[in-house]
Amino acid sequence: MLKFIKHIILKILIILFVIPSFAQARMELLNGRKKQKLSFEFINNVIIIPVYINGKKLSFILDTGARNTILFGSTKSDSLVLNNKIKTKIRGLGDGEPINAIISRNNRINIKNIYGYNQTLYVLLDDSFNLSLKMGKPIHGIIGYELLKDFVISINYRTRKLIFYDASNYKLPKSKKYQKFALDFYHNKPYINAVSQLTDSLSHQTKLLIDTGCSDALWLFENYNTGLTIQGKFFTDYLGEGLNGSIIGKRSKIISFKLGTFTFKNITTAFLDSVSTSYARSFKERDGSIGSSLLERFHVIIDYPRKKLYLKKAKRFDKEFRYNRAGLGIAFHKDAKILSFDKNQSQIIISEHNDGSYNNLFEISYKYQLKRLFNVYYIRPNSPAERAGLKVNDIIHKLNGKPAYDYSLDEIVNFFYGDKGETIKLIIERNGSQFYYEFKLEEPLQIF
Repeated sequence: MLKFIKHIILKILIILFVIPSFAQARMELLNGRKKQKLSFEFINNVIIIPVYINGKKLSFILDTGARNTILFGSTKSDSLVLNNKIKTKIRGLGDGEPINAIISRNNRINIKNIYGYNQTLYVLLDDSFNLSLKMGKPIHGIIGYELLKDFVISINYRTRKLIFYDASNYKLPKSKKYQKFALDFYHNKPYINAVSQLTDSLSHQTKLLIDTGCSDALWLFENYNTGLTIQGKFFTDYLGEGLNGSIIGKRSKIISFKLGTFTFKNITTAFLDSVSTSYARSFKERDGSIGSSLLERFHVIIDYPRKKLYLKKAKRFDKEFRYNRAGLGIAFHKDAKILSFDKNQSQIIISEHNDGSYNNLFEISYKYQLKRLFNVYYIRPNSPAERAGLKVNDIIHKLNGKPAYDYSLDEIVNFFYGDKGETIKLIIERNGSQFYYEFKLEEPLQIF
């Protein structure tokens, strides 16, 4: 089955209530290097990189939409030593109250041969904000502008490679296949101009945040004064978790989206209302975000020092934009685990007895593993999963006849983006009993 785009939205917008004035610290390549290559993981359409904070290895989301380096509250239990701490509050997307945080100065960050000293970190003190279960691996924080501002960065989504170039020695791409764009920066975040075609006769010039921390393709902020609103079918859906609670929006598709000479047809688009995005609209010209489900269709080069973006078509450029056709949100269960075993080898031992007879003795060895189970954290209203009878907190034991723990989280989510009419078969546990459910994938925009 083709692996289609995942849309577990893991977008965090940070607005700090208390922002002391700190001198910006540089990140530099060591020993006169001109570039540094780095492999990354691409999970749920966001880039995950290894980052060392004061000598401790952690996993961070690389987010062009983040102006500050953020550590999640769970990091407190990871024996990480932080320096020069003062209290503050942080506000972000979602409908909750501001959360307590700590500002820590004079920290050391390194990523391979990239080093930064006197680095400032913002540490969330709310342990309830936990992306790790929805990502399938520990996620300790987010890093963006403070890493990216001193480099030219090449992102190859197909090979899962980043290259950080010394900006003073970087030579512009020679290939004519690259298209160059000017970037506008506001609060250290990069914005680009694009055309969003809502109907055959209605188009909008839109200024959008380049946002590798958003796993969707396109977000647009509804504006009834300008007519930037949904024009066709839509469904209300959970978009993800912000710092202050759940983010709910309307999912639809627009006729086309133009970025320079590049054009996408029928692009999946989430429309967020003014309440959901009130803290994202401090930049009044902003109309939304371009996320990784669109960016991964390019080879991307971002030149922060010169405020330029270069894009070249990648193989995924013409792939269909899809929504989750099951309506299920799946994550690792916080506590539930199962003891599984694999027969990793068997031996036949032939022994000779004094009377000349032989016996065949079978020696079978097993390897035991404690594996975490998956559970349902969200079900879209009126989706195939809901109509079949599935419920939030159901624990998944089998998927299409195979133990669920034999799949990665990404592999399970991929099933839900399959072709219309494909059958999903699940064995789940609820209140200590197991149940069997079966349903077919449907295009959500045809239901509403």
